[in-house]
Amino acid sequence: MKIGILTFHWATNYGAVLQTYALQTFLESKGHEVVIINYKPRNYDNNFWTYIRNRKFLKHSLYKNELKKEAALSEFRRLHLHLTDRITKSANLSAVCKGFDCIISGSDQVLNPSFLLNGEGRNVSSSAYFLDFYFSGTKIGYAVSFGCTEYPKEALPVATKAIKNFNKIGVRESSGTDIVKSMGREDAVVMPDPTLLLAGKVYEELASESQLQTSIDYVYCFFIRNIADRKKRLSSFGTSIHQLWNNEDASYGLNDWLKKIQNASFVITDSFHCVVMCLQLHIPFAVVTELEGNVGMNDRLYTVLGGALNNHIVYKEQIQSIESMLNNKIDWRLVDEFILQQRDKALNFIEMLSLIHISEPTRLGMI
Repeated sequence: MKIGILTFHWATNYGAVLQTYALQTFLESKGHEVVIINYKPRNYDNNFWTYIRNRKFLKHSLYKNELKKEAALSEFRRLHLHLTDRITKSANLSAVCKGFDCIISGSDQVLNPSFLLNGEGRNVSSSAYFLDFYFSGTKIGYAVSFGCTEYPKEALPVATKAIKNFNKIGVRESSGTDIVKSMGREDAVVMPDPTLLLAGKVYEELASESQLQTSIDYVYCFFIRNIADRKKRLSSFGTSIHQLWNNEDASYGLNDWLKKIQNASFVITDSFHCVVMCLQLHIPFAVVTELEGNVGMNDRLYTVLGGALNNHIVYKEQIQSIESMLNNKIDWRLVDEFILQQRDKALNFIEMLSLIHISEPTRLGMI
């Protein structure tokens, strides 16, 4: 089949780009022709107007780092992703997708309410990731995430109509099944993130493309949110162990990020995809959460760890307890078995695509 993937491949985020690459690679390994639909509204571009409108000048140093990171990720996309020409408006998606047999939306937070209501500008909605446009082939949601545990009331009527577009839908978090039910569908199933679909050696090979050299043992601290607070809380952690934080070594490439994880003696993070890479590369880890317990977006962590490694999830107020984990042994054999089970689940889901038949193309206009 010829399959198009519609996802947040353009986000300046290692996980977003890596999950795109993983799904593309997995589908290609099953004999499909795969392209990434290069849809990115103009309001997400880095330019003078977005710099002013989003008040990025208030954190100019962070903005400069994001530009460096985006430049590195752009190169990875150029080398590893099969991209269509750039599309900036959802109204043009139908023409671009003509000739495809199937379109897959996901993974990542593609169905989040913020993008649904403001995807192409403030109060300019876009239900593109709900595949809400005319297409005569099969429409699939794969491991989609909503970025919330309860869909906001103001977005629910739009989402309830748009969710009907999918011929089959899989969600990434357990809470996602309840959200889909709130939209009137009962058929959502939990699917693993695409980064779990590939063997660990694939990420080892990507890491080997990095030119980074390390000569000392270190703990890699990779945080997306609340970085200053986490640095303060971890300031006395393992005082004899060097801490490497995010991109403070001035290396921004995705391959470099994987290499830093692979070479670490231990990883401390709040990133879902960093946790997945620790599982794939057999690196001991702890994940720090802002909220305590399996609440909110912590659900994705509890889902991916499958219960066996939930003791590696640490609430921020107990962050010092991580030090006692340094010498804990993880049974990687059990981890690998869990990943294989997840891969088999995804394979069954994907193989069913060829069995789905649509007698009449659904003609749905954009909301």
